[in-house]
Amino acid sequence: MTERIGLFADLHSNLEAFEACMARAEELGVTRMVFNGDLVGYNADPVAVIDRIASLVEDKKAIAILGNHDEAIFKDSRDQMNANANAAIDWTKSQLKKHHVDFLKNLPLIVQEENICFVHASAHNPSDWNYITDSMSAWQCAQNSGKSYTFVGHAHEQALFYQSAVGKLIRFAPHPGDEIPVLHHRQWVGVVGSLGQPRDGNPEACFAVFEPESEVLTFHREAYDYFTAADKVRRAGLPEDLANRLITGK
Repeated sequence: MTERIGLFADLHSNLEAFEACMARAEELGVTRMVFNGDLVGYNADPVAVIDRIASLVEDKKAIAILGNHDEAIFKDSRDQMNANANAAIDWTKSQLKKHHVDFLKNLPLIVQEENICFVHASAHNPSDWNYITDSMSAWQCAQNSGKSYTFVGHAHEQALFYQSAVGKLIRFAPHPGDEIPVLHHRQWVGVVGSLGQPRDGNPEACFAVFEPESEVLTFHREAYDYFTAADKVRRAGLPEDLANRLITGK
């Protein structure tokens, strides 16, 4: 069976987006899943999202990585987050049981495989939660991962950085659905975008699929019922800005 790795980041307790992307991943023949951190925060279904991911991890169908919002559940991170993020973390803590918190506590900060690295923010000092937004931050990430392929989340917009002939990493804006050849003799850093809270003006959920054998990476956008997700945010008493962001994608 051809391996197809589904890459999902920044789910942020968005059950509607999660279920839509899981259904699409099955249609695309994804054979295993990687959740690149920030399973919780911002939105209103942390229990359901953790339960589903924990089940996939237990069944050896997925791996999950620690994100900064996940860490904030069990470590004081107030100084690193804005008021809306902190409000959502406080509310999320009130919803979770001990086994949910323990699951988050046990998530790895980084996972290295033969030629692939998975991390939430950057392979360069991963616990500092640095954003990959430009050539330098992508280069630092690739240098520290030492792998041909490094897949990250954290920045909520999809991007792909590739190594030029002189070693510099150049940013490329992927078009959803296009198969991108990613040959292993170069280094690549893929920012898979946010499943649960896109911020590029398009509210559709983000994810990507990597096929290691054929060396192909495809970014995807998936429509989902963001009005229901936003209404849940409001009914939970979370900040109105968080609900609006789901609808506008900004």
